[in-house]
Amino acid sequence: YTSEHLKQPQKLDPWVMVSEAVKVVVRCRPLNDREKALGSDTVLSMDPHRCQCSIHRPGAADEPPKHFTFDGTYFIDQTTEQMYNETAYALVEGVTEGYNGTIFAYGQTGSGKSFTMQGVSEPAAQRGVIPRAFEHVFESIQCAENTKFLVRASYLEIYNEEIRDLLGNDTKQKMELKEHPEHGVYVRDLSMHTVHNVGECERIIEQGWRNRAVGYTLMNKDSSRSHSIFTIHLEICNTGEHAHTIIIIPHSESRTNLFNG
Repeated sequence: YTSEHLKQPQKLDPWVMVSEAVKVVVRCRPLNDREKALGSDTVLSMDPHRCQCSIHRPGAADEPPKHFTFDGTYFIDQTTEQMYNETAYALVEGVTEGYNGTIFAYGQTGSGKSFTMQGVSEPAAQRGVIPRAFEHVFESIQCAENTKFLVRASYLEIYNEEIRDLLGNDTKQKMELKEHPEHGVYVRDLSMHTVHNVGECERIIEQGWRNRAVGYTLMNKDSSRSHSIFTIHLEICNTGEHAHTIIIIPHSESRTNLFNG
C-alpha cells in the first residue's frame, strides 16, 4: 500500500509519513480441503522476525530453499487482527489526518485475498481488513472535536478490461476512464454514495459484492475473475481538504514456477 502526505505530519507515525512509501507484506494460508485430499505438502516457511519467506522444493531435501524478504510476513497461525494492527492501522489512521492511503491485496485465485480483506464474523480475530477499516474511520470521526467529515463510498470492477460501476443503476454499463488536469485519473459518472456509519458501509459493499462477475475455477468455485476497487472518500469539511482510503481486491490467475528461470 502507499501513503501520500497531504497536511501536517507531526501527529503521525513516521512509518506513514514517508512520501510515496510502498510496503509489501505476505500472508500464507493453510492447506484447503482439496489440497489435503491430494496429499499436498506445505512448502513455505516464514521467519517473522526477519520478515522472510522460504520456499522449499518438494522432494528435494538437499536443495537449499529460496528466500524472499518483505516488510512483514504472516504465517498460518497469525490472525487478520494482528496483521491489521501492524500494517494497516497507521495508514487508516492517517486518512483522518489528511493523508491518501491505499491497501492492495494481490494473489492467485484461492490464495486468500477475500478472506483477508472481507474476513469472517467468527472468530472475531479473523474479521477482515475492510470491516476493520470501516470501524476505524468512524471511530476516529466520532473522536474528532470541532471537525466535520463527509464520507462517501464508490465500488467498481475491472473485468475483461472493461470498467463497471458495482453500485450503479445499470451494473452492466461500461464506464469511461478520464483524466482531470488537477485531480488526476478518474472514472466518469461513477456513482458516489454518502455513508453515515459502519452498517451503511457494510450494506453498500455487500451490494457491490453481489454484482461482481463470478466464474468457477478449479482453485475457487466463487472466483471473482476480476479486479475490484472499493473507495472511501473522506472529506474534512472544516478545511475543504480531501483524503481517500482505497481498498483494492484484485485477482490474478498467473503463477510462476519459482524453481525454473
